[in-house]
Amino acid sequence: SVDVVQSGSALYKAKKGLIKIKLEVDEGKIKDLRIEGDFFFYPEDRLWDLEKNLVGCKVEDEELTQRIAEFYKSNDISSPGVKPEDFAKAIILAAKSVAV
Repeated sequence: SVDVVQSGSALYKAKKGLIKIKLEVDEGKIKDLRIEGDFFFYPEDRLWDLEKNLVGCKVEDEELTQRIAEFYKSNDISSPGVKPEDFAKAIILAAKSVAV
């Protein structure tokens, strides 16, 4: 069977910042993820860990939001004006942009 990996990207405006997502989706799950944009995220190096943490996650609002919220708690993340659900929405937008 042919492994169809699809790429997508999106811009999402949060309350205080712009989230830019580039991703690859394979069978409804995140295969690769890049989170960029214009927002505050502390500690900054944890953003890379968040990307890795979301690989394999289903592209589904509740699951993404929960996984990101747990990551925030366990890593003591602060991102004023940008919430876990903003990242989830941005990721879903990017996944919807995937050319089928």
